[in-house]
Amino acid sequence: MAKDYFRWLVLLAVGLVAAVTGVNSLHFTPVLGDVASELGVSLPAAQSSILGIFVFVVALSTIISGAMADRFGVIPVLLVGNLAGVVPNLLFPFVGDIFGAVIVLRIVQGFGAGAVFSLIPLVAAHWFTDGERGRVVGTGMTMLNAGMMTGVMASPLVFQEVGNWRATMGWIGVVEAVLFLYTLYIVCNYKANEQAKVRVNETVQDDAYEPKPVANAYQSTVADDSGLDQLKHALGSPTTYIGIIVCICISWLINALNDLTPQYFALDAPTGVGFGRVMAGKLMVLVQLGTVFGGVIGGFVMDKIFRGNPKPVLVAGFIIAMVAVYVIMIPGIYNDAVVLMLDLFFAGLGVAFLNPAAAVFVAQVYPERIVGRIVGMWLGIGAFGGAIGIFVSALALHATGTYQLIVELFAIVGIVGLVLSQIMKKNLFKA
Repeated sequence: MAKDYFRWLVLLAVGLVAAVTGVNSLHFTPVLGDVASELGVSLPAAQSSILGIFVFVVALSTIISGAMADRFGVIPVLLVGNLAGVVPNLLFPFVGDIFGAVIVLRIVQGFGAGAVFSLIPLVAAHWFTDGERGRVVGTGMTMLNAGMMTGVMASPLVFQEVGNWRATMGWIGVVEAVLFLYTLYIVCNYKANEQAKVRVNETVQDDAYEPKPVANAYQSTVADDSGLDQLKHALGSPTTYIGIIVCICISWLINALNDLTPQYFALDAPTGVGFGRVMAGKLMVLVQLGTVFGGVIGGFVMDKIFRGNPKPVLVAGFIIAMVAVYVIMIPGIYNDAVVLMLDLFFAGLGVAFLNPAAAVFVAQVYPERIVGRIVGMWLGIGAFGGAIGIFVSALALHATGTYQLIVELFAIVGIVGLVLSQIMKKNLFKA
């Protein structure tokens, strides 16, 4: 099999695992009331244990799995991450009537989900050139977002057919198990097709984006050191910590858009605009559509228009997201159905530019041996920081009784992220 197209098969495998991760992230959400009722717990308890713990474990796992991917390579993490997502769904029909077992299985799924975030940029760094990485990371993130949308839509449909949530998860697991067969195919053929030192003539770019040879372009996958010296160098650079703050800002925006915007549309005035829960849910589908297309569009723009430079894409993402969210406070916007639908689509599009661009920055700037660890730090710590956004926004809502301050905080955080993203340095590891 030709190595040149095997790399695209690897990307497809990672994309499918990302899609499975997306499904598992949100497939409980539409049926959570039924889960709580059957398990005999309150809805808040189900939310905090089944959804909340999952999010916490994902953030922790992103950090851990990044180091594991650097140490053991793509395949072990891909295999473990995929199995950790699929097996619990297959077990829910048998042990789903035990609350503790459900929590344990969700923790396992959370660890599997975190692995995907480190794998996408690592595959981009290992198999693809700078001019391809925007599309590669964007495709992986798009598959993740498409999986989330699928989980929200498919779960209630399956539930309607089978009549209980445990069987719903089981059937979703069966579909995921079929997709896992493709992962096994890649696992069996990966070693024979793996590239090592095939990019010796590749160039990277500095802050001005002028081509420059780099010594560590496509390091051998069998190198006998663990990259500790490179990691120490990275940890001594302000750019590494600036990137973490940027990812905290990104996570704040994503969480605020997904978790708080629906409430703004659903709640009665003066707190919200009084559309009701059903209409708010329908409007948020447009946000999800924007996130699905945003990764691909952002990656294409990065590669083809900005010559692989992720910084302009970060600028565009922050500006689009800030403007799109800020204007939903204007009556002329939310009272015009067509304008509001377009605005929400662009809000999702804008935030979907951000994490892929940050991941591409890591893949371009840091040596391949430490890409997983740096991405894990950026996205993992960023995810923890994003929870701060929900907490602060909740306090703002409680203090003011309206969403005005929340939207203003959204804009401030976006501006901070935008400015910091432009002072990150690309020439940390010169030849």
